[in-house]
Amino acid sequence: MTECQYGFLTLDVSEGGQATPSVCPKCGSTRSYRASKRYMLDGSEIQRYLCRDCTHRYSFPPKLKSINGSGDGNQISALDAKNLEPTNTSNLNVGNVAKITEHIHWMQKQGYKQSTMERRQSALIRLLRLNADLADPESVKAVIASQDCWKASQKQVVVFAYDLYAKQYGYTWNRPWYEAVRELPFIPQEREIDDLIAGVHKEIGLLLLIAKETGARAGEIYDLLWTDIDFEGRTLSIRAEKNSNPRRFQLSKKLQNMLECYPKTTERIFNHYKNLNNLRRTFEHDRKRLAVKLCNPRLNQITIHTLRHWKGTTEYDKTKDILHVMQVLGHKNIKNTLLYTQLISVGEDKGYICKIAKTPAEAVSLIEAGFEEHTSFDNGNVKLFRKRK
Repeated sequence: MTECQYGFLTLDVSEGGQATPSVCPKCGSTRSYRASKRYMLDGSEIQRYLCRDCTHRYSFPPKLKSINGSGDGNQISALDAKNLEPTNTSNLNVGNVAKITEHIHWMQKQGYKQSTMERRQSALIRLLRLNADLADPESVKAVIASQDCWKASQKQVVVFAYDLYAKQYGYTWNRPWYEAVRELPFIPQEREIDDLIAGVHKEIGLLLLIAKETGARAGEIYDLLWTDIDFEGRTLSIRAEKNSNPRRFQLSKKLQNMLECYPKTTERIFNHYKNLNNLRRTFEHDRKRLAVKLCNPRLNQITIHTLRHWKGTTEYDKTKDILHVMQVLGHKNIKNTLLYTQLISVGEDKGYICKIAKTPAEAVSLIEAGFEEHTSFDNGNVKLFRKRK
């Protein structure tokens, strides 16, 4: 029995190259049991497993063979088995995977975030599955160019991943240029967001509500500490990622009640999940179930980051102040914020709700409700307030 390290896991590999199905490749848990079987086109069967901790389904392909048809003991059959095909695993040997693992550790020492390392690792493993020779840049360029089903943005991610890999190992190549086409994001209805919050697990519902009210990124919310919340002042502080600006938001009564009822047994709020990917997987499972239950396939288009787009869109719709939206989302470059001006129909005017205040107390209550002063008359004794519908 030998050990082969894949990414951030260590898998036991037997002499024949078959990995022992005792470790979940997603969370590393050993609490797994057999699920259904996968039937391949060649008639072979693959046993599937279900992790009890993160509910990830995974499987291990049958024993791989070398090019000459005999098992050489160096083939690894446990690599990303979800999308593995028996005909394209000749490059998935211990040497190739070891170099990728070494590259990931090098990225870690360079200060890259874990999510970035996982994404780059997945891109390099995908190149191996497509029979690309990572030691030959021209082979990598040919494989990327031949993938007609990939979008330009997908090719761009793979190019960036290999570019850093080639930089570490001293491979010289002329990096191909793929320009991602920016598309307008999907903006759901508020009712659909509320349906998701009400129907998912309690932890996921809390995360979605924070994302809805703050527009924070998934990683920013996942890293929240209990010390970032001031229950007396009813504020929540966001520690920024991706070189953006930190922000502070006022807690709504609903969000404050959910946070106060949430168990405070750890330093981090969402410490129940081992990593952000496990949390996303649980959300996607709940989302798929609700989309079927509510007969609304649009729910499947909602991601955690979708709520950030929804927040930016609604804030600009309310205020028509691009600088305010920039501050809410923590952008340092206003070009990123200008996207949300395109999500509002040009010339659309939803009208205003108007209120009259005759006393200072009435004026204070209207301002607290989100109204702004528009004009005054009767020598300033009567003030007219308004806010958008």
